[in-house]
Amino acid sequence: MKILVEVADNKVNFAMEFFKNIPFIKNTRSIDKNEITNPAILKSIEDYENKKTNPTPLSLKELKKFINA
Repeated sequence: MKILVEVADNKVNFAMEFFKNIPFIKNTRSIDKNEITNPAILKSIEDYENKKTNPTPLSLKELKKFINA
């Protein structure tokens, strides 16, 4: 299971050390504010960059559904 925890910028080092010292925590990793973590969006970007797909015009409503998937 994955849990996302938002930590104040000035407490990141403390939080990382804290979580690393808990025996049942498997992995810790920081995520940049602009990093895309949604696998569906990442695959879509990769497919577009590899020319496996062409962009499809989306309405704002459709785009919001995709982003919140």
